[in-house]
Amino acid sequence: MTKPGPKQRSRRKREVASKIDVTAILTKPVKVGKQGREQRMTPFEIGLRALVKKALKEQSLNAIRSLLEIALKFELVAPPSEPPLNGGVLVWPGMLDLPFDDDIYGKKSKADKNSD
Repeated sequence: MTKPGPKQRSRRKREVASKIDVTAILTKPVKVGKQGREQRMTPFEIGLRALVKKALKEQSLNAIRSLLEIALKFELVAPPSEPPLNGGVLVWPGMLDLPFDDDIYGKKSKADKNSD
C-alpha cells in the first residue's frame, strides 16, 4: 500500500477574479468588415447597429425598447412640444348645419350605407 503523502497543489491555479473595465472594452475600437472594406468601430456602436437592424428588419419590440432607452439616456430624443394654448380644440369657422349622423366630408360609414 502506498502511504498518503502531503497534498499536492492543483496544477491549475485559480486566478483571482479581477475587475473588468467595461468602459475600456466598449470604447476600444475593433476592426470590422463592412461592405468589403475594413473599418474600425467601437463595440458599443456595433451593438447599437445590430439593435437598429433588429428593430427595423425583424420589428422586435425588445430591440425598439432598448433603442428608446439608450436614446433617452443620452438625451437624443426631442422633448414633446408645448400643448396649444386653446386646449387643442379645433375651431371650425362658420356654422355647421350637417345632421348629426353625417360626417364633415359628407361620407357615411360602411355601417350606415348597409342600413340604407
